[in-house]
Amino acid sequence: MGGSLRVDHVRNRIVAAVPWIALGLGFCIGSIGLFFILRAPRSLPITMVSAPPESSSISPPASIASGTVAFQESQERLDGAFSSQPTWNVEKGTRVLLVPHHLVAARYIAGLFSAAAMRQKPSTIYLLVPDHFQRGRRAITMLGSDVGANGRNLTRDVRASDTLYSDLGDTLASVDDAVLQEELAMQALVPYVARAFPSTKIVALTVRICEASRAQSCEDARAPLVSALTSALKRDPKALLISSVDFSHYLPAFAADFHDELAQDVIEHLADREVDRVELDSADILAVTLSVARELGLGNVVTHAHTNSLRILQSKIAQDSTSHFIASFSPGEISSQEKTTMLFVGDMMFDREVRNRMARSGEPLYPFDGILGQEERLMRGQDAVIGNLEGPISPEHLPPVKENDFAFDPSVAALLRRVGFTAVSQANNHTLDQGRDAASSSRAILASQGIVAIGDQVRDTADDALRIFDVRGKRIGILSFNVTDNPLDRDQAKQAVAQARQGSDSVVVFIHWGNEYQEKPSSVQTELGHWFIDQGVDAIIGTHPHWMQSVETYRGRPIAYSLGNFIFDQDWSKETQYGLAVGLVLEPSGATMHFFPIHIVKSHPVLLTGDERQVRLDHLAEISDPSLAESIRSGVMHTKKE
Repeated sequence: MGGSLRVDHVRNRIVAAVPWIALGLGFCIGSIGLFFILRAPRSLPITMVSAPPESSSISPPASIASGTVAFQESQERLDGAFSSQPTWNVEKGTRVLLVPHHLVAARYIAGLFSAAAMRQKPSTIYLLVPDHFQRGRRAITMLGSDVGANGRNLTRDVRASDTLYSDLGDTLASVDDAVLQEELAMQALVPYVARAFPSTKIVALTVRICEASRAQSCEDARAPLVSALTSALKRDPKALLISSVDFSHYLPAFAADFHDELAQDVIEHLADREVDRVELDSADILAVTLSVARELGLGNVVTHAHTNSLRILQSKIAQDSTSHFIASFSPGEISSQEKTTMLFVGDMMFDREVRNRMARSGEPLYPFDGILGQEERLMRGQDAVIGNLEGPISPEHLPPVKENDFAFDPSVAALLRRVGFTAVSQANNHTLDQGRDAASSSRAILASQGIVAIGDQVRDTADDALRIFDVRGKRIGILSFNVTDNPLDRDQAKQAVAQARQGSDSVVVFIHWGNEYQEKPSSVQTELGHWFIDQGVDAIIGTHPHWMQSVETYRGRPIAYSLGNFIFDQDWSKETQYGLAVGLVLEPSGATMHFFPIHIVKSHPVLLTGDERQVRLDHLAEISDPSLAESIRSGVMHTKKE
C-alpha cells in the first residue's frame, strides 16, 4: 500500500473511533467496523510516507514563524469527551503529564487535561509526540508556527522555542510544520490541549531519537533533549510537559495486561534506563519523559487510569488491543522498582518431525511465527523469557542409543535468541542424549547467542542448578532440577536454595518432574514442591508431563505443576497439543501468575483467545484447588506470602 493511502486510512480510523468513546456508547459494534476503530492511531509501520523534497528549508523557529497550523476535531466528539470525562485531582506542583494519543481513550485524556488546568494555569506547554512515519529530517522536529483547533488558537512560545532549538543544535533538531501537521498524534491531541488550556503557549515537537542517532547508546542519544527540556522547565516553573505514548499493541488485552505490569513499574519509579524493555510505541518519548521527571525530583507518580481499547469498547474481538497509561508527575521521593516479570514456556523439542517441519516451512521464525504476534510483540515486554530445552544443541547427531535420542541443529540457538529467549533449562531427561561433551557444547553454543543455560540432567549442585539474573536493580535466582530419571540430592538442592536466597531478592524453581500424560501432580511432586517452598522458594514452575497440570498455592507461594508442551511433535493426542505459558510477576509481598493457554498445531504454538482460551482456563480451574477456581478462570492468580 502506498504511503499517502496509509495515512488517509489511519486518519479515517481515528475519526471512526472517537464518537463511540466521546459519547460514552457501550453497545457492541460490528466486527468489521470495529477492526478499524481498534487500530487507530498506534505504532504504525514506518517509512510509509516520503520525506519532504531536498529543497525544503531547515531554519530556526524564528525565521519561519508565520501563519497558523490548523487541526480540526468534530465539535460534537470533542464536547462528548469533555462532558463524559472522569473527575480527577492532580497534585500541586505537577510538571509532567503522560497521555495516550489513541483516541479510544479520549475521555481519559480530557479528564487529565481538565484536572491539570484546574490545578494550575501553565505558561507554556511542551508537547512531545512520536514521529510515527519518520517524516522528520532530524531526530527532533519542532513546530515553527502557532496552532489552531476548533476555533481556539495556541500561540507558539517563540522565546522558549528558540532557546530549545539553540540548546539542541541543528544536527539534532529541525523545524518543519508539515511534519507536525501530518503527525497522527498531533492531530489527535492538539484539539484537546487547546480546549483544556486555551490561553497557554505551546512548544511542540516530534521525537525519533534512538534509531536516528549514531550515538553509542540510546541513553546518550536522548541526553541532549533531556538536558534541554529539564533546563526549560527549571527556567519556567509554570511550564508543563505533556508527553504522549501508547503502550502494548496488537495483542489480546490479557497479554497486554501482563506486559503492562513491567510498564507501570517503570513509569511509577521513573526507571528511565529500563524503558527499552517496555512494549510500547515510543521508547524515546517515555525515556526522555522519565529522565526529565527524575531530574526535577517528580517522584510522586499517580496513575490515574490504566486502560485497554478492547475493554473501553466492550469488544468481543479478542485480538488487536492498545493499552494506555494516564499519569501525572509531581514532587516526591523517587522509589525503587518493585516488580520482576518473566514469561515461562514448556517443553521445546527441535528434532524428529519438528526438524522436518522447520526444513519444509521455509519460514525463518518457524515454529514461533504463530505465537509471536504482530510485530513479534508477545515475547517482548517482560524482563526475561525462559523455557525448557528438551535436548542438547549439537553440531553432530550421533547414532541414537535409545528410542528418543535428541540433538538440535546449532541454528536453533540463534532462533531462540531471535525470538526473545533469555534463558533455557537443560535440567531434563534428554540433555545427555548425545553424551556429556554434547551437553557442554550445547551450553557453549547457547552462550554464544547470549542465552543462559540453567541446570543439568544429573547434577544438583548450586554451580550447576543456579543462575542469578540482575533485573532492573533486582537479583532473581533461577534454580533448575531434573527429577524424572535422576533422584534429587536434597542436601545439594537445599544448599543451592540457600545460596540462591543469600544472593537474590527472589528465587524461582523451574523443575522437570512428575508423570507423563497426567493432568494432576503425583504425591511425590506435591511433597517436593512444598519442600522447596519450605526452604524459601518464592514460586515453582514445572515441566515434563507433556500435559498441562493443576496449579496451587502453598504458604502464599504459587506452584504451576506442568506447563505441558510448547514446541513438540506429539500430534497423536488432544492434551499433548495444548500447553500453558505463565507470565510470572514477583514482588516483595507475593507473586502473580498470568495464564496463557496455547494450542500446538503441527509443532506450531498459537496463543488461544476468546472462547477457546476460556475453555482451557475452565479446565485448569477444574483440575486445580477449588478455592482458586475464580482467579484461574479469570486468567490471573494473585498470591500473598504467608
